[in-house]
Amino acid sequence: MTKFFWALISFLGLAASAQESLAQSVSQFIYVKIPEQIEPIARGEKYEDPLDAFLKGKGLGEVSGGGTMMSAPDKDGKKKIEYVGLDVDLSDFNGGLPILKEELIRLGVPKGTVLEYTRNGVNHSEPVK
Repeated sequence: MTKFFWALISFLGLAASAQESLAQSVSQFIYVKIPEQIEPIARGEKYEDPLDAFLKGKGLGEVSGGGTMMSAPDKDGKKKIEYVGLDVDLSDFNGGLPILKEELIRLGVPKGTVLEYTRNGVNHSEPVK
């Protein structure tokens, strides 16, 4: 069905503009990896909730989730938080990425925070600061 759709659009001479419009309407998933040992509720209060409100207020997307990466158990069976992450869906990748970085810096993410995403089949990992 998809091949047929693009063949029809191409036949009608609309391929370039249709693909550009479609690309702009599809959100871009970005994983924000924050090297901070912070509990889930504190992570939500410090990063998730304010970033979500900011992105929605600007019409740039939303925070769709978050999580905590735990270490392997030590000799006593205890685990430590290694880092936390935020799932962000940007509706405008090119315009929203620099604004996302600025807001993360304003919210106080530590050095070493990275944005991980895939564009055109290529994995990217870029520092926020």
